Parts: sequence; C-alpha cells; structure tokens
Amino acid sequence: MIEKLNKFDLENSEVERLKVFESWDGFMLLDDTEFDEMENYFSQFPVYKNIVALVTDENSNYWCLNVSGSMKGMICYLSHDEPNLEPRFKDISSFLKAIEKNPDAYDFDDLDEASFDFPSSKTLGEFKERKQIIEQLKTDFTSENDDDIKRQIAFSIMALTSAEEVEDNIYPFLTHDDMYIQERAIQILGFHKYKSAKEKLIDLRTTAMPNGITAIGIALKKFE
Repeated sequence: MIEKLNKFDLENSEVERLKVFESWDGFMLLDDTEFDEMENYFSQFPVYKNIVALVTDENSNYWCLNVSGSMKGMICYLSHDEPNLEPRFKDISSFLKAIEKNPDAYDFDDLDEASFDFPSSKTLGEFKERKQIIEQLKTDFTSENDDDIKRQIAFSIMALTSAEEVEDNIYPFLTHDDMYIQERAIQILGFHKYKSAKEKLIDLRTTAMPNGITAIGIALKKFE
C-alpha cells in the first residue's frame, strides 16, 4: 500500500513514517488489495474524491489521508455510522504519534479529545497554513452545489477554527438549513466552551432543528 501512495506527490518523509509503523488491533495498515478496493469504492462517490484509506479498525471504519484539495496531507476519520471528513490530524506523523502514545487504544473512541490536532482548544498559531486553508474552504463552500460535499466542507472549516475565530467561522453555520451543519456548529461551540454564545444558543432553541436542540442542551451544560 505504501508504495501506491507515491503517485499522489506526497512528502517523502510522511510516507516513510508509515513504513516503520507496526499495526495492532484497531489500527491496521491496509494491504495492497484492501487499498485498491477502498480506492475503487471511494471513486464512486464525489464526496470521497480527495481521500484514500490508510488504516482500519477492521470494523468498516477508516483513517484516511487527503491526497488532493486544500487539506492535502491531513488525516480524517471515516466512520461507517456517521461520515464526517473533518481533519483530525495535520499530517501522517502527527496521527501516528498520537496513536503510538495510546497503545491501549483499539479504535477512535479510545482516543482522548486532547490527542487530536483538530478541533483543538490549544493554540493553533504554529500551523501557519491553517487560516489560508480555511479561506479556501470558505470559497469552496460558496461555489459547491453538492449537498454532501458542502456539508463536509463546513465540518472542516469548523474543525480548523480556533476559539478566537468562533464568531467569524462558526456563528454563520448556526442558522444553516442543513441540520447536520447546524448541529456540528453547536457542538463546536460546546467543545470550545464558548460561553459568549450562551444567549445565542438559548434563543436558537425556538428555531433549531431537533438534533440541534439536543446539541444545544449538551453545549449549555459544558458552559457550566
């Protein structure tokens, strides 16, 4: 599988990092056959056009690498239950370092929130390209017509947003007519414990969609 990544013009150091990774239960590198099968499967759906699968928990969930687009090189997690392609790690090295620090983990849910690069409550200033990526994603969001792709772009914008940028990047999604986008915006406010949004969320209860209302209740508890 690793050799097959060469066609995507990735950083050699990142690909080399995969060569020394030893798989274990919950984090298994795909072999060549599995990689080809997943690449063929992804090719059937426009929403997966930028990613390839690298690692699986062998329960139809995958850690995927962006091999094209504005988030090239970043790692996302594809769950068979609820697809969300927002970036979780800035690169392969960061991803592997996180799971190697958690040798008792067997899947995504075993990793603590602090393990991920995104979303993050830490300073994101050292990731210089982040703001530029967000601006490109905003442009992509405006021009995209496919609802599934549009949703994933919105998720990614919100994941890359720092606490200081919430009002510019998250607030606009609170009233979006896609219930999953609205729900994720509320969840991100809760993640950042953005207490300034408390009154806004309370007011939103009157118009929010059902899953948004549930998310508001959870977010408000996190503000306490």
